[in-house]
Amino acid sequence: MSELRLCDLEKRYDSTVVVRGLNLTLRQGEFVSLLGPSGCGKTTTLRMIAGYVAPTGGRIELDGRRIDTLPPWQREIGMVFQSYALFPHLSAAGNVAFGLQVRHVDRTEIQRRVRDALALVDLSGFGDRYPSQLSGGQQQRVALARALVIEPRLLLLDEPLSNLDARLRAEVREEIVRVQRRLGITTLFVTHDQEEALSMSDRVVVMARGEAIEAAPPRELSERPQRLFSASFLGSRSVLAGQVRQGHFVLEGLPGLPLRPEDPPDATHLILRSTRLRLAQGEDAPGIRWAAPGVLGSCSYLGDHVACDVVLDGGASIRVVRPSAESLPAVGARVHLLADADAISLIAEPSAAVAAGPSPEPASPAVRGP
Repeated sequence: MSELRLCDLEKRYDSTVVVRGLNLTLRQGEFVSLLGPSGCGKTTTLRMIAGYVAPTGGRIELDGRRIDTLPPWQREIGMVFQSYALFPHLSAAGNVAFGLQVRHVDRTEIQRRVRDALALVDLSGFGDRYPSQLSGGQQQRVALARALVIEPRLLLLDEPLSNLDARLRAEVREEIVRVQRRLGITTLFVTHDQEEALSMSDRVVVMARGEAIEAAPPRELSERPQRLFSASFLGSRSVLAGQVRQGHFVLEGLPGLPLRPEDPPDATHLILRSTRLRLAQGEDAPGIRWAAPGVLGSCSYLGDHVACDVVLDGGASIRVVRPSAESLPAVGARVHLLADADAISLIAEPSAAVAAGPSPEPASPAVRGP
């Protein structure tokens, strides 16, 4: 197990800043996800750590030793690519063995380690099959075995689940976590999928426009985000701007929200979590922290849930997600939006804070084989 440190890491392409002043430490055995929209700099960060892209500034250290000056094959890092990057003319065993062969490991040792690596990812007996004979999930497991067979000190995963269907994605996700926990290997995982990041990680780092916006354990980040971008990006939420006056958070054309001691005294935005909001046609709602009148707009059936848009008095549109089995008022009906305490969070941040738009990232480097 190893500790990774990124110190003021930066990458520029001419005048375009792709990664800006990134500072991050991964503790030994920790599973950390870089989460953000496409083009936010997370994959470029991974490539710099792996050695495929040279940093413009800053340092990368593994167990206190600077590695950004070393070639990729000397960094003791295993990487799983989004595209699997398997060699089509090699069997599963041949793909897994490749990294050991270029390191001139003894043949008997290669056979043992390949066998153990395939068993680790539940592919014993599949060693003779070629990539074209394997499912997408099996191919991704081969890629994982190939990254692990060299016994790396650090594991990097670049959106490894994005090419899989929903069922396989859940299956391989569980497999990755199982293997990572069993080996205790320090792992950095890149994804734009919040469900993957929250379900797999010890800690999640939210990135936007090349910067780390916020880092926290999954539950803390989801329940109590500290930054407006994190709150907007994570889950289905609505954001309303307002200001604090005389102990209340005031929103134009809507009822005020009394502040609690734990709320920021200079709050600028009210965050409403869509899956925890409720609808009622009566005004009496004892115990509710905040209620606002409006009209029920369109509703979309999503299988287990129904997503509805409620247009509040004042014009704000709020997304509400309720179980499909729940009886809802008719579209166009006057309703009250009900928000319990766990549906609400307040954030103090100017509207001009980091935007969600992407910064350019170059295409992935070609993977060369034998």
